Amino acid sequence: MRLYCEGCQYPQNTCICDHIDKVKTALDIIIVQHEKEAHHAKNTVRLLSLCIPSTQVVCASDNSAMAALEMQCSHKHSALIYPSETSTPLENASATMSNQISTLILVDGSWKQAFGIVKRNPWLGGLPAFHFTNAPDSNYLIRHTSVASALSTLEATAYAISCIENTNVLALHRAQSALQKMWQGPQSHRRKVQ
Repeated sequence: MRLYCEGCQYPQNTCICDHIDKVKTALDIIIVQHEKEAHHAKNTVRLLSLCIPSTQVVCASDNSAMAALEMQCSHKHSALIYPSETSTPLENASATMSNQISTLILVDGSWKQAFGIVKRNPWLGGLPAFHFTNAPDSNYLIRHTSVASALSTLEATAYAISCIENTNVLALHRAQSALQKMWQGPQSHRRKVQ
């Protein structure tokens, strides 16, 4: 039987508690998570929640939780980080617009899963939506993706926070790096760097 750390909830032999530091942000971070991601050992939302404990994670298949989230999110103060035909570059958001954002919503799942979540919840698509044009390359190499510019949910959140608040988010990147160093999966599961 595998033993788990009570602090980080990772297996004891991959415990990353010593690498977790809190990130202070005035933003409310909400992650709408695909149900398959919730139990994926390599998802970065757990890391995000360790560094920003106020992070709210909502399972996309929980209809009552999604309905409550819809009521909670104001069109004036909430922003969806999701590339679409109507999204605008977050880097180009005016200072006034950035100051109005108090809630960041990100969708956690594969591109196909994220598309399905937004399609099933049209109110998400009705929120002001932003995408990235100058985000750094992903450093998350223990999961495969076919999208060259894809970021982990943690990386996307860190970049969005830094664009809006200019807050130091290095603790998030350090936590992700620590997880990758401790990860004991086979090399074939790692993303190939080009």
